[in-house]
Amino acid sequence: MQVNLHPELKTLLDFYLQQRAQPPPIFSHAPGLIPAPHFFSVSALQQHLNNPLLSPDWVHLRAHGQTVPLESTCLWKLVQTKKLIFMDKEILNAHLKQGAAIVLEGIDILEPAINAFVAQVDAALPCSLANCVAFFSQRENEAYGGHCDSDDVLVIQLAGEKRWQLFTPQQRRYFDNSPLTPAQLGKPIQELIMKPGDALYVRAGVPHQCQTSGDHSLHLAFDLCDRTPNIEQITHAANTHYNHACADPYLPAAAVMDKYLGLVKSPEFQHEITAATQQIKNNAVVFRQRIGRASGVQALNRFTMSNKTVKS
Repeated sequence: MQVNLHPELKTLLDFYLQQRAQPPPIFSHAPGLIPAPHFFSVSALQQHLNNPLLSPDWVHLRAHGQTVPLESTCLWKLVQTKKLIFMDKEILNAHLKQGAAIVLEGIDILEPAINAFVAQVDAALPCSLANCVAFFSQRENEAYGGHCDSDDVLVIQLAGEKRWQLFTPQQRRYFDNSPLTPAQLGKPIQELIMKPGDALYVRAGVPHQCQTSGDHSLHLAFDLCDRTPNIEQITHAANTHYNHACADPYLPAAAVMDKYLGLVKSPEFQHEITAATQQIKNNAVVFRQRIGRASGVQALNRFTMSNKTVKS
């Protein structure tokens, strides 16, 4: 199903493409990029939270610095031999009333317009399948403490205010990113107050922590997930090749390494990894199209539109 890009998201896309064309070394901040944004809101968030099909896998609830387990809220009703699973939302509702923070994953699955935007975000990266996450917080309750991300992140503030503290960039890594102690965060370099319509692009490996400076805050974060074959996938492929053409017996370790590295650097292996990367990107494009069809049932439109002719 083809979805036209919302004008506000088109503005955000232009900002994002500028960052990709000339990536900032640490971050880029665009105050007031979108005046009074309305493409997503607190009421839209609440509507998704009210969906009876929502499961704990989609939600992260945090109160007073502690994650609130939601698995016990799951119930099921047997209907024609099938278990229909749903959540009792009272725990979620009670904690939010008392000031909790909540994260809703998969916004690009739930919102076709945002999925259309993320499709163009993916297209501007070499090999990506990005995520969109909604963060709602209230004063003195944050969903996460200080941390750094393994990939670049695009943020748009939608409601309330959020104070961001950015710290000296660190080596990009996949482990020990969260939570970070004050000492692990390092030296602060910038503080920003994000207001509705502000956009922010933060590079991978930049430690940051957030604080809700008003009574509430809502922002969307687009995790620009790098799907390029990682070192585990590359070494798995290389090991398979090596097992079919290994070094001569009883060679010293240095010679074995030379043989292995020569295999990895060979044009044939480089071509194989390039082709594998392109296949991952192609699969991501198809998968993004299938996500767009998660809200794509139009066949009943002919029964929902009035067929009556108004007589004068």
